[in-house]
Amino acid sequence: MRPPAIEPDTLLVTVLPVQDAYDYEFVAARLHDQHLLHASVAIRVFRAPLLAVPVGGRRRGGCIDTADVNAALAIREALVDRPGFPNVRIRLATAPDRRSHWAVEWGEPLPDHLTDSERALFYGAADHCIPPERRNPARTPDAVTAVEAL
Repeated sequence: MRPPAIEPDTLLVTVLPVQDAYDYEFVAARLHDQHLLHASVAIRVFRAPLLAVPVGGRRRGGCIDTADVNAALAIREALVDRPGFPNVRIRLATAPDRRSHWAVEWGEPLPDHLTDSERALFYGAADHCIPPERRNPARTPDAVTAVEAL
């Protein structure tokens, strides 16, 4: 049985300083363009503050996943006019295990059919997070299309 949706008027989403995000150290250690951390924010939904990193440099898009559509709408509202968070939108996404969840995205849409390394580059991963042989994918027609879309 699916839990009931949270009513929008009872949902509390708060924008906090970036260091309050519980995933701050994890993301900061893996982000190529460290200057983006200064414009990042922690978005607290319920009790868990999550890091929202703006686009810029290598980073072309961002995303926060949530199970509840009302939480997604509230996160979108918190980011919509914030500098560095263009084209804020929500979508229903399906995980590999076929479970659906809501994603709040900003920046460019994530191209389809990317490798894990291409996806990491899209989200601005640091070089040490991507194996050297994967930093420049083979120039097959599909890879060329995917990389050029980045």
